[in-house]
Amino acid sequence: MKYKYAAALVAVVVTTLSLAALAQKQGSGGKVYLLKSGGETIAELRVRASASFTIQSANSSGHSDYNVATGAMIATGGAILTLTTGTNSISVRADEIESVPDSK
Repeated sequence: MKYKYAAALVAVVVTTLSLAALAQKQGSGGKVYLLKSGGETIAELRVRASASFTIQSANSSGHSDYNVATGAMIATGGAILTLTTGTNSISVRADEIESVPDSK
C-alpha cells in the first residue's frame, strides 16, 4: 500500500514539473527591441509576445524592412516604435530600431 501512494506522489510531482516547464517555455517567445544611435545599441526593450507594435517613420528619410520568415524587423533613418497591450501604450523614438526574438 505504501508503494502505491509513493508511486502516485512521484507521478504527480513529475507531471507538475513537466507542466511548469512547458508553461515557462510557452511564456517566453516575446521580442526584444534594440534601440540604436550611431550604429550602437543604447537600450533594449523586452516585450511580451501578446503586445502589439507599430512602426512609424520619424522623418521622410526613414525606412523599415520586415523579414516574414524570421519575424525580424529593422527600421532605420529615424523611427518611432509604439507598443500596446490592453489599453496601455508607450512610444519610443530612435535612429534605428531592430527586433530580435527573446532568447530567454
